[in-house]
Amino acid sequence: MEPSKEAPVASGASKSFWAKTCLLGTAMLATFAVLSREDVGAARRLSDAQTAAPAPVRAAANFTAAGNSPAPLLGDGTAVDWWFAFKLTTAAFPQCSAKPSCMFGGSPTTDKYGLQYLMSYGKKGQTTDLSLHSDCLGNGDDPLAKTFDQVYSGKVPNFLVWNDQFYGDPALNTKPKCAKECGAPWGHSKGVIAWGDDGTGFVLQVTTPDWPGAGSKAQPRSSDGNTLGCCHDDNSKVSQHFFSAHLATPADTLAMLQAMQRASVATDPNNPQVAKLTSGPSNLLQAAKQLGHQVKDILDPFQTTLSVKTSAGPIKLLAKPSSLHVSPWHMVSALTQTPMRTATWWAHPTIPSSHANYKPGCWDSRLKSPVPEVQAAISGQWNKKTFSFKGEPTTNGNHAKVGHSISGRNLAVFGDMNMQGALDGDCDSSQNGRGGMFFVLEDDVLHSGLKALLAGDTAPYAGGGGPPSPAPPSPPTPPSPPSPPTPPSPPTPPSPPTPP
Repeated sequence: MEPSKEAPVASGASKSFWAKTCLLGTAMLATFAVLSREDVGAARRLSDAQTAAPAPVRAAANFTAAGNSPAPLLGDGTAVDWWFAFKLTTAAFPQCSAKPSCMFGGSPTTDKYGLQYLMSYGKKGQTTDLSLHSDCLGNGDDPLAKTFDQVYSGKVPNFLVWNDQFYGDPALNTKPKCAKECGAPWGHSKGVIAWGDDGTGFVLQVTTPDWPGAGSKAQPRSSDGNTLGCCHDDNSKVSQHFFSAHLATPADTLAMLQAMQRASVATDPNNPQVAKLTSGPSNLLQAAKQLGHQVKDILDPFQTTLSVKTSAGPIKLLAKPSSLHVSPWHMVSALTQTPMRTATWWAHPTIPSSHANYKPGCWDSRLKSPVPEVQAAISGQWNKKTFSFKGEPTTNGNHAKVGHSISGRNLAVFGDMNMQGALDGDCDSSQNGRGGMFFVLEDDVLHSGLKALLAGDTAPYAGGGGPPSPAPPSPPTPPSPPSPPTPPSPPTPPSPPTPP
């Protein structure tokens, strides 16, 4: 997690402008009309994939983890609509209630790990409170291990693993070729997608470099472990987050693959260590096989809604293309028209907080302006323990990428990208010049939990000044005037004398 492992950035990506794309049918072909010959061919194949007949759709509220159609699972194997886990810092919440099992391979590489986590999940419109769990995340009867085991055990017929920081195991045959890491303009994105014969499944967003590095026990890693806390990378020292959502229809799965393409995720659909594409709707297989190359000349953000819902409505999926040279979280704030507070790997080159109506010099006409307020949280707390949200390769650093709305709708956002880059000046710097995805959930309970987690200090604001002053307190209610004293009762007259 040292700063050098935040992959280097290249400059000079195309800044040509496009009309806003339509993501279905022949409009996709028009969008890609000026791509290179190779990208045009890929776009056409993806367009064909979009128009192929989908498999039957099953209702989101009635899904199960039966058969070979995977789903987000809790530690007891219960299928849910979505779950979120925040792995806390090692300094504040060291180790866990047992030793890591390393169930997917590897061995604990250091005693400086922390696998305690906060977790919330949603099912049929009901959301649980964000709460602390002391068992070892990713190592047993927990949502991360149970969900990923559906892939690693070989139960699912289709999956893809992507990560810009595999460090050579596996070696990806991408176009263009990556070194040990995939820097800009590759997407700063990590995760797993899996689906069954009916085209439904789940997506698992992770923020951990080097994990997972294999999606099948039949194709294990050759030089490293494959369990959280059991890899050579120090990704278990710092905070990380994990988010899984049910892909309840084949259209949801296709939308996820399209977002991955728009973000230029680093994967290799021909490498069995990170890909298995065997059955199910042909359009999904075709779309998956087009991944592993960069999309350089599309600037329109990808936006869609998934079928799975929170208590307030469907989950929204956003993807930033690498050639849209803007601050990623400012893009999210502009697309949702909501002020945001974020917690990411906040390290050089840092993007400062910004007041409402700030106009970044690094902006694009495709996005609304002015931008709502965006805050970079640099500390947080839980159970009266405080910890850093700075990008530090220590037991008190943070590598999660989460956010919540400051006002307006109660939004929770889980992303791939950091507050690193520029609001002005070098517009393709760091994360500005990379792609990534964001899940936006409107949910009162989840929002409340994130708001409590991110309560802490805020990074300085662009142009100076601090956070907006809170509203002045209401004047105290004046005391009620005292009641007048009750007048004394008149004396009782003496009784007349008794006659003789």
